[in-house]
Amino acid sequence: MLIKNGVVLHYDRLEAGRDVRVAGERIAFVGSGLTPEAGERVLDATGCYVLPGLIDLHNHGLRHLMAQYDGLVEYSQLLAAEGVTACVPTLLGSPRENVEVMQRGLAESDGFRRTPNLVGFRPEITYLAKTGAGSADSLTRITAETTEALYQAAQGTIRIWDISPELDGAVPFVRWCRERGIVTSLAHSSATIEETRRAVDAGLCLVTHFYDTFDPPPQTDAGVYPTGLTDYIQVEDRLTVEIIPDGVHVHPYLLEKTFRCKGLERIVFITDGVKGAGNPPGVYDGLYPGVQVEVTADRGVRRTSDDALSGSALTHIQGFRNAMLKFGKSLVAASILCSRTPARVLGMTHKGYLAAGMDADIIIVTRDFDLGATIARGELLYQV
Repeated sequence: MLIKNGVVLHYDRLEAGRDVRVAGERIAFVGSGLTPEAGERVLDATGCYVLPGLIDLHNHGLRHLMAQYDGLVEYSQLLAAEGVTACVPTLLGSPRENVEVMQRGLAESDGFRRTPNLVGFRPEITYLAKTGAGSADSLTRITAETTEALYQAAQGTIRIWDISPELDGAVPFVRWCRERGIVTSLAHSSATIEETRRAVDAGLCLVTHFYDTFDPPPQTDAGVYPTGLTDYIQVEDRLTVEIIPDGVHVHPYLLEKTFRCKGLERIVFITDGVKGAGNPPGVYDGLYPGVQVEVTADRGVRRTSDDALSGSALTHIQGFRNAMLKFGKSLVAASILCSRTPARVLGMTHKGYLAAGMDADIIIVTRDFDLGATIARGELLYQV
């Protein structure tokens, strides 16, 4: 494949009039004036940006599908239509349910070979202290038997595993995951700073949808401003934080505070998308069948029963746009938030950049940031 005449984000530089040659699953060359070779598919990117594909570390579903309940092949296709070239399907069931979901998904996708933009699983609502929008029936205590059952069912494809550091057995679990290359993420927690620091010392390195399901600290000393978990997270350089960039979950002031504390290299934009994300405003099934949510442009996804936030209505291409149009970041910064930093979190050294030798995970977008094409591992998954 040859992509011609685009404005290419080559490392951190926007270079006009550039071509990108793809050979197999990798980028072979970035240059100018390349001539198509015999049998080479040519995509004309004149007037468009050629950027690293988007990476979503935290996604439950979108449109009419949920990864927990529906087929991964169609789910993969819907993600591709939103510019996602690498995604970690995020699970919300009980351990028994998640074992079945992972076994079924691996069989259907032929070990992700039929879904080149899915890179592994993420059990979220399992080893947590509180559910947030999830079901209390999904929570369980940490045991070696449960951990091993999930790990074996995934056949080594668990990329991220969420954990509340205050739970019994949390620190040994974090060490167990680190030894197997699994990222652990602080989630749904009321942990103390000391409990969290012990987990970070053991290898915990990510924070799940920062600010959401985090309790503000109580004032215990009159006249003294209280210090809490979010303050520690801001200044702990070993932690990278996820942000849902819809302007609903995190106030712009808090987001700007986090940018100043963490920098681009330690912030990841995610969707936390659920069924209904990317759809027109309306009422849809949400995280769980029969639990309806209302999707609106300005309030996100709300349960109709109690008006509580329940996931988000974001697609990743909209989150990428929001980085620039809602939060005032540059195109290069938006790409770092949505591609490069999440690739680093996953330890995927061949993703997140466009350069010779990198994975051919590429999106083509117009000057108005509308998606034109999605390529994952050298395969054209979506084209307008």
